[in-house]
Amino acid sequence: MIMCPWKDIRKYAALLPGIEEAFYAVNAVTEYEDKKTYPLSDGNKFFIAVGTTKEPDVAEAHRKFLDIQYIVKGKEVMGWADLAACKPEGDFNEEKDIGFYSGDFDYITVNEGICYVVFPEDVHMPGRHLDVPNDFVKVVVKLKV
Repeated sequence: MIMCPWKDIRKYAALLPGIEEAFYAVNAVTEYEDKKTYPLSDGNKFFIAVGTTKEPDVAEAHRKFLDIQYIVKGKEVMGWADLAACKPEGDFNEEKDIGFYSGDFDYITVNEGICYVVFPEDVHMPGRHLDVPNDFVKVVVKLKV
């Protein structure tokens, strides 16, 4: 996992093929419409998520894409655990590239302007809170691995 200010994400270009294009495309967005998806080259994409955080429950992981989750407004708590230490909750959905997992998670507050990158070995639980719900606007970039 990587966590940094969004403005610095391009420093990791060697690990994140497609980040240059995604960075400029995300920064060009001026209206944040929930669930709006923007295609990028090579099957990459990003979408907007507008919502309110939820209490922790099951987490997710992906095999074909890594996630870069960038908090544009508000904040969230994100749960993280190593895939090897988690228990699958049902079958992995290859078509949607998502599996759900339970386990012991570390929780990190992600504030406005910050992004985090989760790789296939990172089970993550985005959009959560540990005490009081928070409203957020975020961008989720999906880059092929």
